Amino acid sequence: MQLEMLLFGLMKNLTKNEAKSRIGLLRAEIRKLNFQYFVEDTSSVSEAVRDSLKRELIELEEMYPDLVTLDSPTRRVGSVLSEKFAKVRHRVKKWSLFDAFSADDLRDFDERVKKGLLYVVGEKQETTFRAGYRGCPEYVCELKIDGLNVTLWYEDGVLTKAITRGNGVEGEDITHTVRTIESIPLRLNEDISVEVSGEVFMPRKSFEKFKDEFANPRNAAAGSVRQLDPSVTADRGLDMFFYSMHAFDEVQTEKTHYEMMQAMKKLGLKIEKHMTILKNIDEVIEFCEKWHDKRESLPYDIDGIVVKVNDKNQQEKLGFTGKAPRYMMAYKFPAEQSTSVILDIIIQVGRTGALTPVAILSPTFVAGSVVARATLHNEDEIARKDVRIGDTVIIQKAGDIIPEVVEVLHDMRPTNAKPYEFPAHCPICESDVEKPEGDAITRCTNSNCQAMKERQLVHFVSKGAFEIDGVGEKLVIQLMENEFLSNPADLFKLTAEDLLTLNLFQDKRSKNVISSIEDARLIKFNSFLFALGIRHVGAETAADLAVFLQNKFEEFNVKFEYGEREELPVAMRAQVSLFDEVAADIDESPILIKYEYFSPDILIEVFEKISFEELEDVDGMGKKVAHSIYDWFREDHGIHMLHSLAEVGIRILPISMSAKSNVLSGKKFLITGSLETMTRDQAKAKIKENGGKILSSLSSNTDYLIVGEDPGSKLKKANELKVKTISEEEFLAMI
Repeated sequence: MQLEMLLFGLMKNLTKNEAKSRIGLLRAEIRKLNFQYFVEDTSSVSEAVRDSLKRELIELEEMYPDLVTLDSPTRRVGSVLSEKFAKVRHRVKKWSLFDAFSADDLRDFDERVKKGLLYVVGEKQETTFRAGYRGCPEYVCELKIDGLNVTLWYEDGVLTKAITRGNGVEGEDITHTVRTIESIPLRLNEDISVEVSGEVFMPRKSFEKFKDEFANPRNAAAGSVRQLDPSVTADRGLDMFFYSMHAFDEVQTEKTHYEMMQAMKKLGLKIEKHMTILKNIDEVIEFCEKWHDKRESLPYDIDGIVVKVNDKNQQEKLGFTGKAPRYMMAYKFPAEQSTSVILDIIIQVGRTGALTPVAILSPTFVAGSVVARATLHNEDEIARKDVRIGDTVIIQKAGDIIPEVVEVLHDMRPTNAKPYEFPAHCPICESDVEKPEGDAITRCTNSNCQAMKERQLVHFVSKGAFEIDGVGEKLVIQLMENEFLSNPADLFKLTAEDLLTLNLFQDKRSKNVISSIEDARLIKFNSFLFALGIRHVGAETAADLAVFLQNKFEEFNVKFEYGEREELPVAMRAQVSLFDEVAADIDESPILIKYEYFSPDILIEVFEKISFEELEDVDGMGKKVAHSIYDWFREDHGIHMLHSLAEVGIRILPISMSAKSNVLSGKKFLITGSLETMTRDQAKAKIKENGGKILSSLSSNTDYLIVGEDPGSKLKKANELKVKTISEEEFLAMI
């Protein structure tokens, strides 16, 4: 509903002529994509992209019904027929299905079903239940197989015809190839005459042999049944599930859809085993959400759930619209891709001065959330993809997190769209920008740029860095606007009285924030290095750099300072390595527990003795990263920051230098999804503590992918690369 409201807000501002032009572009693009998908068995885009374009067309046609034409893609079931096979007229018309994309859509469907089973009586307009209605309708949910719709005719129990869905009225005769699919019976267990429909698909195991030939299993299945030579089909390892049946002569006695499915099973027709009867729409929504998470565990692809009213009498009473049954709905899993229109392109300036172009989009639903912005990465990417304001584009969430523009649908480009010109000056401080040779990133040349300073400070307090409770992006910006904050050290000079001068700050909140800042004066070495915001130094590189530097501390005989355990924040005591100091006469005094720390300005002295070549040799560092680190610790900006942080009392805690065990030695890990008993950062720490290595991206060199709840696209890629996947429980058992 939220998405519909956002889209409506944009569309209602279109003039009728603008809507007419947009409708024409949408119809032409959908026809082109439908021809690829249904006739040529290929596709240049995902099915989610076709769905997105079709939804937009439906919205516009509902706003301007006089612009609807009989040849609109929204008024047709199925596809144009290929001339390759003989045409056969369907005995029972093939219907399309209405789509649902959210829990709200399913609830709306449930409300329509309930209203359809009520009627108005007399002048008082009282409502009463129709015969056969007993409160909440009962639903049947079936996994929506991503394959090719096929109808079979059985005469006296013998298979006589197999027909594609085609345009819903006529289909193509593919009997010669369908007969080769072993899961399809050539004779039923009873001598009856029926028409049955279902989905022909290619299991993932079979697809492995043909993934170089086809874009996906659905295209592989479609291409396989539409072969002139049936022996080709026979070698493709196809399968089929059935989900509907109509008797030709006999009267069907089944009162529910579930009973009909069981009857088909008795006839020898294969049905999908996860079909479930559910008592209300809440159970339906729970079922859909469950299978969104579990679908990767199946041996075949599904793209959603089909929801049907179970009772046959109720189905009959609900009837049909012009194109679809009112008693069925196809819930589609949140699309990994969608389409949108670029309304504007803006430039954001990051903490290292990088100018990142961002597309402002007409809001669209992608992977479970509404997206209104997407990254365009850099100037070269805009030029390579030829992205322009006004373009209709395909977007997706990179790693299921960051939206990005994948492709421009050039055939839908407005005639007045102009190439985008990248700015020659920083949009914040108006300084010159530069793009070093061989670098894809354009950067602001002003180290005092307000945008850079803002992003650096936000990074300084972020997760994995100083991570100060109560101090986030909004407060950092507020402090900067009120001139309380211009560099990281200023944070540790704040008082409760300073905070009380800001909007919405009361005494308790001010004291809590100051307390959190005080606790943050002690920080682990790897977190401190990450917080500095050195270009190319992420959390993993910071951890590797900390280990390297602590080895250098020993070589250079750096002396640590000592603090009492009681000085540590309570939450930190269990995380810090403590040591025992025993008195000369153990009977005279108790054991004192202390901890080691050092001051930030020690790093200035240490880096004076470290060569660039030594940094470059650090595992996983490389020349570019080494240069960035080497230069930062010798520049005035870096030296000043370290001195100023030392002056405000920042104490750095060494990290543990040795692994608890070598049980994971040489093993490379990656994590996807959320874990139940620990955070992902804690899991990474356990891997390192036991001698393992964390990778930043998935490849065939990965030994294990640890899979938690709601895994992202890495799981599918791991299956493709045949990387071993393990659960959180299996990982813990390893250590």
